[in-house]
Amino acid sequence: MSHAISLLDEPILIEDNLPSVGDILPFFQLVNHLLEDITLESFQGKRKILHFFPGIDIPISAHSVRTLDKLGKSLSNTVILNISPDLPFTMTRFAEAENLTHSINLSTLRGRDMFKNYGVLIMSSKLAGLPARALMVADENDKILHVELVNDLTTEPDFGAALNLLAR
Repeated sequence: MSHAISLLDEPILIEDNLPSVGDILPFFQLVNHLLEDITLESFQGKRKILHFFPGIDIPISAHSVRTLDKLGKSLSNTVILNISPDLPFTMTRFAEAENLTHSINLSTLRGRDMFKNYGVLIMSSKLAGLPARALMVADENDKILHVELVNDLTTEPDFGAALNLLAR
């Protein structure tokens, strides 16, 4: 089963496993900038913002990463996880060039099943295999508080809605 979003009015089918508010985040294993495996348990006891995007070289993705990193300065007990298929080296170069220090960049280098497990896998179009743009917020116990899959890949998630939940 799948559902559709778009890229400038072109329909794109997405894997239909998107978690719901109230669910527990599914397990994941991703790769950090040191090529170390990082799992969900690595962030135990912290609130989490999971930011999925197709690639850092897409201007809207780069803008979203910058925006979230800036917002991360004011969030306590919260980790911002930027998740993409980019190589860890690519994300590290970007973060260093932009002086980003309040978010964590994770690659699906050894964890591509995450896109399917989290319901963000693009299944059709030339972008098949990449993640759709999405934002998820979870509490300290990995309970999902907010899920947003953008309707069009050229738009950003509503960061304000996610941050309002964390301000409570």
